[in-house]
Amino acid sequence: MPSLGLQSEIIPRMETLSSGPEPSPARQAVLSVQKLSKRFGALAALNDLSFDVEKGEIFGIAGPNGAGKSTLLNVCTGALAQTSGRIFLDGERVDGLEPYRLCHKGLARTFQIPRLFESMTVHENVATGAMFGVGSESGEGMTIKQLVGDILALTGLLPSSDMPIASANLLTRKMTMLAAALATRPKLIFMDEPLAGLVSEEIDHLVELIAKLHGTLKIDFIVIEHKVRALTRLCDRIMIMHYGSSICLDTPQKALRDKQVIEVYLGAEYFA
Repeated sequence: MPSLGLQSEIIPRMETLSSGPEPSPARQAVLSVQKLSKRFGALAALNDLSFDVEKGEIFGIAGPNGAGKSTLLNVCTGALAQTSGRIFLDGERVDGLEPYRLCHKGLARTFQIPRLFESMTVHENVATGAMFGVGSESGEGMTIKQLVGDILALTGLLPSSDMPIASANLLTRKMTMLAAALATRPKLIFMDEPLAGLVSEEIDHLVELIAKLHGTLKIDFIVIEHKVRALTRLCDRIMIMHYGSSICLDTPQKALRDKQVIEVYLGAEYFA
């Protein structure tokens, strides 16, 4: 990862990554989900779900298999259409928009299983994100080359920039996917089980990187994850889902000691 000295050099240029207006007292939610439902025939995967993600926070989502987490992510990022309800990004209604239009409005995502261009290098994958998100200029004169270089440095991928993705290990692939998402200049990044498949040291590294990017670039994150202890370290608030609804939304410490959360998700042995 870059040294503090390097960070101090690239932060002024990287400020343009976090596009959009500064938070104002009148509008504190970067994402607002209102009465969102998604049905697949008789199955209600999302059931009248409402919540806000506040600007300046890392928001966690957890719950048992079948709780509706993946459906929620896919609806919010344009891969699925909701049955009813509304979604607002930074105060603008965005439900029903295609994924590429959501990306251009500042909403990016990563996938549990990395989706990358296998024939390209780490650098080329990140550059592709930059070209898709911002065109030939990233704002205020920063070129694609400068933007990609800064992101590679900040994420610690600069030494691996020429590595073919086909040769990269899982952690490098996940970090490259995150770097490509950053290159689109998002306001908010959805991360779908970013820690899946990683060993303990890699989990610690990626958790620290997400927290660092959040603090440095002022980009907000929604992290869907089964590794609850890591979410507790990373997130400001956690929403626990069950059968398409929210059964608890609170700080990690309070949410993970909620009796209903323990009963339907964690189990008493979690605290043994």
